[in-house]
Amino acid sequence: MERKVLVTGASGLIGRELCKQLSKNFHVVGIDNEFRYSYRPNSQEFVKENLQSFLDACQEEFAYIFHMGAINGTKYFYDIPNKLIENNISADMSVFKYAERNKKCKIIYASSSEVIADTNIFPTPEINNIAIHDITNPRWSYRLSKIVSENYLTNSNINYIILRFFNIFGPASASGHFIRDILEKIDNEDFTLIAPDETRSFCRVEDAVDAVVNIFDKVDNTTVNIGSDEELTIKEAANIIAASKGLTVDWKRLPPNYGSVSRRCPDIAKLKNIYPQYSPKKFKDAIQDL
Repeated sequence: MERKVLVTGASGLIGRELCKQLSKNFHVVGIDNEFRYSYRPNSQEFVKENLQSFLDACQEEFAYIFHMGAINGTKYFYDIPNKLIENNISADMSVFKYAERNKKCKIIYASSSEVIADTNIFPTPEINNIAIHDITNPRWSYRLSKIVSENYLTNSNINYIILRFFNIFGPASASGHFIRDILEKIDNEDFTLIAPDETRSFCRVEDAVDAVVNIFDKVDNTTVNIGSDEELTIKEAANIIAASKGLTVDWKRLPPNYGSVSRRCPDIAKLKNIYPQYSPKKFKDAIQDL
């Protein structure tokens, strides 16, 4: 009998690619409330429902839950911080309570590079020492929800792996994420660029999910960075995107958003130790897939 797995946030960027790759070896049930995306993933089953309601009534025995569901996107960090915190923590707790009732279920939890914002260690390994500057900043709503859930998992009896994703992108990236925002700016001839000197490490979703499906059952009760260790400035990345459209742009500099981090680059040595074949595409090559 095929083992059943649940993918939450199945309509989202990472969730839909997970459904696609996992369906080769598992019976995949995808669930999404379609808050941001209306998309039916390539899974054997799909449920459009509130996650907490589904799990409270669920009689299924899932071998794994890939918990990707959350409100994400910088716009939402600032615009609806309270709703974001309430939604994300409630969804996380419903998954964790399910796993506590079903001891054989392993949780693959999507955390974020936002957790380690403000670090001065680069490239950044899977560190646990975290500082928060200005607890009132609405940007930290998403980050705080992930910190709470990482703390819960690591102090529970749940079998888990925490995945800290670093700037994942793909053709399905929505507005509010850097890649799509730059493409829309170019289309609208808006050549302003926020924080051009900040750095990020962008990873295409196919590579990120390839990493996930090749490590999730190899390690337990640990945290792993998922991403690319190619660090680019925002301006460099924007120029690569513009060049892919056959354009050269003279960007107008804008200041960073309050709380935005100056650098972000993961140390992926742990990931490569678990999965030596991991080799994400360089940004210049990956952007051609969009």
